[in-house]
Amino acid sequence: MKQKPIQILSEIEGNKVFPVYLLCGKETFLIEGTLKQMLDKLLTPDTRDFNLTYFDGNTASVRDILSSVEVYPVMSEWRVTVVDDFPAFKSRKRTTSPLTTLRNAMQSESEDAQKCVTDIAKLLGVPIEQIANGHPDFNNAIEEMGETLGDGLTEDVRAFLTRLPQLAASLPELDNQSESRSSDSDTELLLEWLQEDLPKTSVLVFTIKDEVSERNRFAKAIQDVGRYVAFNPQERRGSLNQDPLYKKVVDKFATYNKKITPRAFEQLRQRTGGDMQTIAEAINKITNFVGDKHQIDEADVRNLVAQSTYDRIFDLTDAIGKRSPRQALKSLREIVLSGQDPFLITAAIVSHLRLTLQAKLIAEKKELKPIGRQTRYDNFIKNIFQPLAEEFSEILPKSASHNIMKRNPYVAFKIFQSLHAFTTAELMRALEQTLAVEVQMKTTSVDGELLLEQLLYDICSAKSR
Repeated sequence: MKQKPIQILSEIEGNKVFPVYLLCGKETFLIEGTLKQMLDKLLTPDTRDFNLTYFDGNTASVRDILSSVEVYPVMSEWRVTVVDDFPAFKSRKRTTSPLTTLRNAMQSESEDAQKCVTDIAKLLGVPIEQIANGHPDFNNAIEEMGETLGDGLTEDVRAFLTRLPQLAASLPELDNQSESRSSDSDTELLLEWLQEDLPKTSVLVFTIKDEVSERNRFAKAIQDVGRYVAFNPQERRGSLNQDPLYKKVVDKFATYNKKITPRAFEQLRQRTGGDMQTIAEAINKITNFVGDKHQIDEADVRNLVAQSTYDRIFDLTDAIGKRSPRQALKSLREIVLSGQDPFLITAAIVSHLRLTLQAKLIAEKKELKPIGRQTRYDNFIKNIFQPLAEEFSEILPKSASHNIMKRNPYVAFKIFQSLHAFTTAELMRALEQTLAVEVQMKTTSVDGELLLEQLLYDICSAKSR
């Protein structure tokens, strides 16, 4: 089971230390902070230099890492080895549509088997030899891709993937894949080590500044013998005072003898995407610029914290809520210029429309009066959001990303303000249009930006007939 940071720190404080830890997730600030606290608890300052070794996981060999772990501590109870960015935990980042790559590989299956298998190996991030052997990493990569593609993994694609190991095994060049075998053998050594009797006086810590799939076999092995801690963006829950991120921000400003208003906090969260590292940098910048000013307000955040991609996407969905084609297209161009993947943009639009449809149905069921632009945010939280959250949060999907009553209340506030702009039928039609565009982007060569521009114009301009 994944553990919370405070649990592993309390365990170490109580002398319950595990031989291996995996600290991973998008919240790099929290990963670094937890690692520092772990080292402070395990090692004393006067012996730290003798008992702490850092490795870059992209360049260090597994043999070097394990050799360091096996060294006995010097004048200390513990020896610690930290490995950053070890590639065996990371999923391959794709810059093109997986479905397009799959279809192209299927077309070359009979004409150029080598290219076919090589392209799939690159797509999945596994060596060709693992495909030929039906290796667990190959099967896990297919599972992950299947979750991403959903209905895109059709029967003919599944049949192709079933044939692939036999095709890979028939390649004459397979015997020359020495580099792949060497790399695979190196990582296999780590897996074997995790399944043996581990040292009693040494701690191995992996830090990955990204999400790690629970299906990753190395992560699974660590969960059996150590601790796997995921540091992901924290969703708010209940009232603002129960929001863990709000409490952290308030406490941080308090160290500078300053306070932040709730609306300023929501804007800070919006502009940083809730990333703790970015928030910490923003707080330092704000406190340096405001001088003796005691209270941080919205204007301070707006003037001092730059827009993030998250913020631009929020502007895009806000424009949809206002049915403003001009603002929506402007936001889209800014997002595209920032390098954002078109598939992530469609995902954001789909999420916004689903949440808006939820809000619309809830408002109709409760016969809520329209929430105008003059409605105060704090009144919305107290009189509308919190009562609705108590009644509906457990009825709606459990995942916070699919449940408007478990989302950031500022997002809900903006959505409820926009409900008058759409009928239920229009929202359903817009959702169908967006999903259709997503399929087009996956199955055709039409430029994704053009498809998104037409989609946004249609959603914002169309009226019920």
